Amino acid sequence: MAWVAVIMLVIFFIEAPVLFRKKRYRELLVFSLLWVAAAVYASLVALDVPLPTVVEALEGLYNLVNL
Repeated sequence: MAWVAVIMLVIFFIEAPVLFRKKRYRELLVFSLLWVAAAVYASLVALDVPLPTVVEALEGLYNLVNL
């Protein structure tokens, strides 16, 4: 699990300063949000947490919207 966090942090600290230096703040915000989601997903996969398939997730979303 620790190796996932280390790899995610290394990649983040390589990419984020470039966006900050170029003053692409909106892009940095979106990148950060997506990166947090990816880090959570990667951590759950590394911990062998049972996750729903994409189809199950989409069906759940559809059922939630289609009340």
